[in-house]
Amino acid sequence: MQVPLLTLARGADTEVPWESFTATSLTYEKVDSSVLLGQPTLLIITPSKAAADSTKAWTNALEKAMEGKKLRIRAVLTINLPFFMSEADAVGSAREVVPERYYDRTWILDSQIMEEALDISTESKLAVILILDASGTIIARVHGQLTDLRLAVIVRAVDLMTK
Repeated sequence: MQVPLLTLARGADTEVPWESFTATSLTYEKVDSSVLLGQPTLLIITPSKAAADSTKAWTNALEKAMEGKKLRIRAVLTINLPFFMSEADAVGSAREVVPERYYDRTWILDSQIMEEALDISTESKLAVILILDASGTIIARVHGQLTDLRLAVIVRAVDLMTK
């Protein structure tokens, strides 16, 4: 069975898939999901610690491919906090591995929000790339290892949206 590289939202799926949420940036600031509105956004979601290498590859490739485009790029690290760990502890741990230049655009978010809203398993070892239009609607989604073809799909979708 062949899985499509790109999933486009249609019909009922064109609604913003999540309720309003608050994440925490690696600068320890609270960020409301409404900041995803008003400008096209590319979200790089890391659904698990095992997806870190996939996320790093995507981040490096997308940073180069999206240079000069009118597009906001944000990274979302999903976490499932054990009862004994605070959100501040999770942010501190993430800051140890994420370069400082990305702190303001990297968010920590409860994995349950992403799993329920977007059907992204917390067990996934691969990054998920979402492209949102200015109203927050998902117009494209890629889940998988970085390949030239997958990158080209994302670049094409962004080009179509930002023209």
